[in-house]
Amino acid sequence: MVQIRYLIGVGCMLSACLRPSSSMQSGGPSSAPGDDSHNLLANGRFDDSKSVPWATSFTAPGTGEALVDQGALCVRIDDAGQNRWDAQVRHREMVLQRGHHYTVRFKAWASAPTHARPKVGMAGPPYEEYWAETIQLDSEPRAFEAGFTMKKSDDPTAELAFHLGGELAKSAPLSICVDDVTLEDLEFVRAQPKSEKSVPKLLVNQVGYLPGHAKVAVFTSEGTTPVPWQLLDRNGKTVQSGRSQVHGPDAASGKQVHFVDFSSVDQSGQYTLSVGEEVSYPFTIGPDIYRKLKYDALAYFYHNRSGIEIKLPYAGHEQWTRPAGHLSDSSVGCVPGSDCDHMLDVSGGWYDAGDHGKYVVNGGVSVWTLVNQYERLARLGKAKDEFADGKLNIPENKNKVPDLLDEARWELEFLLKMQIPKGPLAGLVHHKMHDVAWTALPLPPHEDKMKRYLYPPSTAATLNVAATAAQAARVFREFDPAFAQRCLSAAERAYQAAKAHPKLFAKAGGVGGGPYDDKAVEDEFYWAASELFITTGNQAYRSEVEQSPYFNVVTAHGKEGMGGRTVMTWQNTESLGTISFAIVPSAMGDAQMKAARAAVKSAADDYLAVHKKQ
Repeated sequence: MVQIRYLIGVGCMLSACLRPSSSMQSGGPSSAPGDDSHNLLANGRFDDSKSVPWATSFTAPGTGEALVDQGALCVRIDDAGQNRWDAQVRHREMVLQRGHHYTVRFKAWASAPTHARPKVGMAGPPYEEYWAETIQLDSEPRAFEAGFTMKKSDDPTAELAFHLGGELAKSAPLSICVDDVTLEDLEFVRAQPKSEKSVPKLLVNQVGYLPGHAKVAVFTSEGTTPVPWQLLDRNGKTVQSGRSQVHGPDAASGKQVHFVDFSSVDQSGQYTLSVGEEVSYPFTIGPDIYRKLKYDALAYFYHNRSGIEIKLPYAGHEQWTRPAGHLSDSSVGCVPGSDCDHMLDVSGGWYDAGDHGKYVVNGGVSVWTLVNQYERLARLGKAKDEFADGKLNIPENKNKVPDLLDEARWELEFLLKMQIPKGPLAGLVHHKMHDVAWTALPLPPHEDKMKRYLYPPSTAATLNVAATAAQAARVFREFDPAFAQRCLSAAERAYQAAKAHPKLFAKAGGVGGGPYDDKAVEDEFYWAASELFITTGNQAYRSEVEQSPYFNVVTAHGKEGMGGRTVMTWQNTESLGTISFAIVPSAMGDAQMKAARAAVKSAADDYLAVHKKQ
């Protein structure tokens, strides 16, 4: 659900074409070589072997990875993809100001002749470019320089990116390296960095360790010989001792490390660990160390609520309080140019992670996750009471309804409001609602005065409501039968509307909000039919489920080494139906539940296989 938004309406005039700097002038005054005081980039030298805050982005089929090699940032491209941006490396979150002159400088080379396209521009839709140039690279490191002047509004969230994929990289696989990268503005002066504590060489779990589970610390050392360690209790008494296990290079940190394993110690208490001359921060072993963590994590949803004052005691601290945002959402019309003339009350719900928009496909997978957690604990777990009424710090924590369901309902009520009530598209669900243009970060919701609109319905959004409302219908029967019936009616109307309009897809791109476009909705059909069948036992839904290619499937998406694996995203929802079948008894009987659980186990085994390689 997380995504960051950016302002629009920024432009520039290119004042110099990029070429080797030895043969051109930058078009303006410059600072002394090696002086980064006017460099907007937080890191352009890579001298400390770190690439942060640079990030790579590969869009399938583009693949590769980046690392700092001998003081330069190098991107290995295994598959260049189809578009030039399918393989890129970028530096974000810089402020470009109207009327300021900027100079771009860098060194670049490649393992084989290729092209690159450096550009400075918007980090989000519509991705307007303020300066860009295609350059040729080979194995000889060369310095490049160019300048441009901004001619429009300020952009507080610009990026400098190197597009390296598609037609640019015809000789892939290859590697491309950059170094000494600057985006210079002589009117900008970088603040002196705050002094930071050095990272200790001996690292322990900052929360603590659970009895009966693994307890491993990491010691940074170039040595190849095991070193002695001691585990000390709060009185300084040695509880256990041993010698470290030499692991060697750790790819994630770039360090040489040893492991210290004291898993056999299960006595609750506070400890420190010493390895050679290094002593760790104090840590705890105990069964309750993570008990508060789940409540802290779930507090995210309350803080992200729209249409309600975020106040004490629920906010946790005065600094997190704020007035209610977007009260005007009680009457919102359709975006100009869409085939729609109604106004809807779409107040409430959760904001998206990076802006003030509210999106059905993002909200849908989040609602399902909370309600599924409740169902899983109620039927399979021993911790249902940990999320009972009164456990979360939310306004509804004294209404005799489990707090997980209360929080999910806050968003679900919004999802139901997004359903078109009448007319030829009745039953369909608007894909999203958001501001007409991007708002600046970090603008508080109650200060956002932009016009907001409903955007056209989509099959994906409609099926999200069908699935989550059907799931909620069976869960809320015990606590609010009237609401449960309202959910079921909305779910069945949504499913029939989606069947009648199976190819209404959200458009890519756009301004003011993320597109969240999805043109493959067979997975959403399976998910919705599964939830409806589990809730109703209707054989028509059973037929839909059994004919789906996703029946009893849990798919692990993502390639190893490409940022992780997952069985669920807002765009990939087929696994959700199977997970529900694995948890909730249905009219298909025990054999089908057993098959669904086998699919879940298979995905879990895939996770373990990835984990063992790390």
